Amino acid sequence: MKKLFFLVMCIPHMCAADWILNSENSHLSFVSIKNDLIAEVHRFDVLTGGVSAEGLASVEIDLASLDTNIPIRNERMKSLLFEVDSYATATAKALVEISKYANLAPSQSVISKIDMSFDLHGVSQSIYPMVKVIRVDQKIWQIMSIEPLVLNAATHNLMEGIEALRAIAGLKEITPVVPITFSLQFSKN
Repeated sequence: MKKLFFLVMCIPHMCAADWILNSENSHLSFVSIKNDLIAEVHRFDVLTGGVSAEGLASVEIDLASLDTNIPIRNERMKSLLFEVDSYATATAKALVEISKYANLAPSQSVISKIDMSFDLHGVSQSIYPMVKVIRVDQKIWQIMSIEPLVLNAATHNLMEGIEALRAIAGLKEITPVVPITFSLQFSKN
């Protein structure tokens, strides 16, 4: 079964060239909820990836680039939750059906539910986000979530890390289900 990667599902028909993720114009964030009342937005600052001429797509999230706006929380989440010394990246992969989106004109967009493989903390999962794909011009594409993608920490063996964070911070609870949003830009190499 083909995996259509949500971030690169619509890279243009000019597939003789490679397409590169523009990290400076891309964004991936998630929300954590603690004690049932406090929601906090976090982000990853380093995203890399692209699409080969054959339509093989990959995007890596550098987990050490986590930014929670609180330095001590950054360090705790990197070491206790994500265990970046053992699991440095999260990766999404797919085979892109480039021809499906080849006829979009500049400034034109399409909304699709897609299928992707997501690997985090050594566990791979198929997920199906809703995305809006915009062909900005002949050399730039923007792909963004139109609904939050919801991941359960238990699926990726992160519950021990959540419990360690809860205990060290003296919290009653950290919700293990997190919504994720993204906006990614790809440019012709």
